Amino acid sequence: MHTTASYWKPIQTGDDSDRDVVTKISPHTKIIREAYSLKAPLSPYDAAKLGNVEIDRNLFARNLQNTVIEGAGGALVPIAENFFMADLIKMCNAKALIVTKSKLGMINHLLMTTETLRSRGIDILGIIVNGEIENNLKCTLEEFSKLKILAAIPHSCNLTETLQNMPMSSAILETLK
Repeated sequence: MHTTASYWKPIQTGDDSDRDVVTKISPHTKIIREAYSLKAPLSPYDAAKLGNVEIDRNLFARNLQNTVIEGAGGALVPIAENFFMADLIKMCNAKALIVTKSKLGMINHLLMTTETLRSRGIDILGIIVNGEIENNLKCTLEEFSKLKILAAIPHSCNLTETLQNMPMSSAILETLK
């Protein structure tokens, strides 16, 4: 029996709507409305402060079986006082799939992210690289992170078209089962 995952972005900041992008790419996916939609294109903490919005952590405590939860920034992006994206992941009892940009500094960024998530007891499913990745860098990342790079998605001005024309990596499909 094939089950379609749901999608939830707990906090949307800025004018863009990730929910709309997911709906366009995957029209049959059940979309769960954001707990917060903040106007300023900033971290959730700063956007909430600027918008005079108090973030209620209890709105994130959900039992979300078979749901892809998209963060707003990295693991240590602040949401509220002493509450970070990694804390939200832990609160939802979710596993993490790290998406990283292929650019200078990615090794440090990736290793800090894995350390942050592991220190909070969050299981990490693997890594997706946004951009091309050379084999030696791939090996370095896998060796030091102790994680598998599941896919590298080429940079594109039209992500929707790129994803629609790119077969889903079997490693990603197996990991998400």
